[in-house]
Amino acid sequence: MKYFLTGSFVTIIILIVLFGYRQNIFSTAEMPYDDEQIGLKDQITIHFSHVVAENTPKGIAAEKFAELVEEKSNGRVIVQVYPNGMLYNDNNEVEALLNNEIQMIAPTFSKMTNSLPSWQVLDLPFIIENNDQLKSVLSGPLSKKLLDELELMNIKGLTFWSNGFKQIASNQPITEVEDFEGKRVRMMSSNILKQQFRLLGAEPYASSFGDVYYDLENKIIDAQENTISNIYSKQFHTMENHITLSNHGILCYAVMMNEDFWNSLDADIQEVIIESLEEMQQWQYDQAEKINKENLEQLEMDETIQIYELSNAQKQQWQAKLQPIYEMYNNEVNSEYFDEILQELNKETFPPK
Repeated sequence: MKYFLTGSFVTIIILIVLFGYRQNIFSTAEMPYDDEQIGLKDQITIHFSHVVAENTPKGIAAEKFAELVEEKSNGRVIVQVYPNGMLYNDNNEVEALLNNEIQMIAPTFSKMTNSLPSWQVLDLPFIIENNDQLKSVLSGPLSKKLLDELELMNIKGLTFWSNGFKQIASNQPITEVEDFEGKRVRMMSSNILKQQFRLLGAEPYASSFGDVYYDLENKIIDAQENTISNIYSKQFHTMENHITLSNHGILCYAVMMNEDFWNSLDADIQEVIIESLEEMQQWQYDQAEKINKENLEQLEMDETIQIYELSNAQKQQWQAKLQPIYEMYNNEVNSEYFDEILQELNKETFPPK
């Protein structure tokens, strides 16, 4: 037994030595470099968090941006997209960005108005009337001024993405101003939006986008303003089967990056990011329009959904109630921006007299 154990031990030692020799474990020569591993070490990852579904205008734009950046940087930069509030919701994503826990977000501009009140110029109801005007404003001089304001928060503003026009979804018909009376309407946290619904006779209720389904399910709210793509993708229409095509406001996203992270990037990488956003800008506008149109067509085929369109008389009724909002923004917030948006829209005054 003693000889057996000794023989086994010697055999194991011999096998280990032979294996080490074949694998060059004992060699003092340098191992060859693995180019792929070096590339991975130098690779830059941008964590991009957002709160909507992947099949929405913002969702597909984030994926398109990631593809372009990876392609243009030859794989040196990877944009990792986290949709549907997987990491953060729209109440805490800005804080996460400032802490560099994520590097990119694209919140609605309305969510930024508490920190940057002048941004409420884009929340003014009915002032932007069609998609051509919307694209003009989002890519015009005013949009650059708005993005530059983000520097005050240590954020790099990159561009705006569109999700088109907001409609009213509710559990009862809302077409006349009187229909708003006593209704609790979900909105984003913007003072202009709060005043908007108060002037219409409703009770404004600010909540996170991720809480809307819960709020509807538990009858905390009676209605909301949102785009068709968000209403459809999140299945809000299953509990709000009355949709008014009011086009009373716009819903757009400010694409932004942590400024310290941005400044840490080489100039050529910054150029890749800017080029990617510029290349896809018109495509993004077109996709937003296309998706909202397709989703509306799908809702129109649903016999359980009632869809209403504001008549000119009803629209004028809403606008008459909302007139104090324009005076409030012009007199108390930023008259320069109010004049500038009117100029970009080729309007002498608003609302028309």
